[in-house]
Amino acid sequence: MRFGLLFLLLGFAPLLAQNSQIAGMQQDLAELRNEVEKLKLENADLREALVKQRNATAGNSTSSEASARTKAETLAEVDRRLKQQTADVNAALAELARRVDAALAGRQPPTTRPTTPNSKPTSTPPSTTPPASIPPAAPDDGLAAEIPRTGTPYKVKPGDTVTRIARQFGSKPEWILQANKLASPSALRADVEIFVPQPEAPAR
Repeated sequence: MRFGLLFLLLGFAPLLAQNSQIAGMQQDLAELRNEVEKLKLENADLREALVKQRNATAGNSTSSEASARTKAETLAEVDRRLKQQTADVNAALAELARRVDAALAGRQPPTTRPTTPNSKPTSTPPSTTPPASIPPAAPDDGLAAEIPRTGTPYKVKPGDTVTRIARQFGSKPEWILQANKLASPSALRADVEIFVPQPEAPAR
């Protein structure tokens, strides 16, 4: 009975730690929002003070144009700094929200990954044809018409390149890239089985 309770507590330990981390992130998010509200209030107070100062000096005929220009520049600089601070806080808020979402998403069960053309098949049905020849692919396989539907499977070795494999089997690099859904030659990986298209008659 004691061992069962111990295993149960050990199973809940990661979940409790993750909940504590999320709670800390949410607290940081609330503090950043408070900082944004304070900046908005300070901005409003500065604008109000500058408006009052403008109104007070408007009736004074002796106030110079240079003084008014200096005050306008001061107001613009204060406004620019407040906007910059607000943008920085908003960016921090967005990053923190992204981290919270990622932490929450990590608690969901993982989804099964779809198989890709480069992934190794879990099981291969027995084939009655020689491994050097593959029947033509279906016409709706999404390949270009000029790519042969016949070819051979090949397990990529360390140091292999698309060009070298194409030269070895009398194929073309672009055929190999399209048949295996490779974005570029650098996407080729060792120890992965690929399909090398080959024309039915050897090229002369």
